[in-house]
Amino acid sequence: MTRTSRRVRCEDVRELLPEYAEPGPRPAGPLEVHLASCVGCRAELEQYRSLLSSLAAYREVEVAVPDGYLNGVLHAARIASYRRLVPTRAHLRATSVRVGSAVRRHDRGLRYAAATLGGAAAGATAIAIVWWSIARRAMSGAGAL
Repeated sequence: MTRTSRRVRCEDVRELLPEYAEPGPRPAGPLEVHLASCVGCRAELEQYRSLLSSLAAYREVEVAVPDGYLNGVLHAARIASYRRLVPTRAHLRATSVRVGSAVRRHDRGLRYAAATLGGAAAGATAIAIVWWSIARRAMSGAGAL
């Protein structure tokens, strides 16, 4: 290996700095040589180490969680996911109209593609409805406890 091929660039070092900031033994190599000679990379490494030491102080902090907080957050997350996963009736109608007009305008190949996509959409919708109903039953069962 030549001397220039072992040289490490700042871009390569910056990708490794978050992991390198963790305490522990490290083998000596081109990275250490670069850090010894590059003020910018060394300063960025010190920033990562400072951040890690600041975050370490929070490991001991305990915060009291209000009653029902976890259930409320999980419920809000479920509702948000349902709204994104289960399409509305208006959205399905508009999509159906667009696909139908595209199929009428184009040749047989597009009809096959549209039929395939329609089947996939119907399958995905069916899976989403089943998932939604199972989750709904689980939520109503959990509310009874």
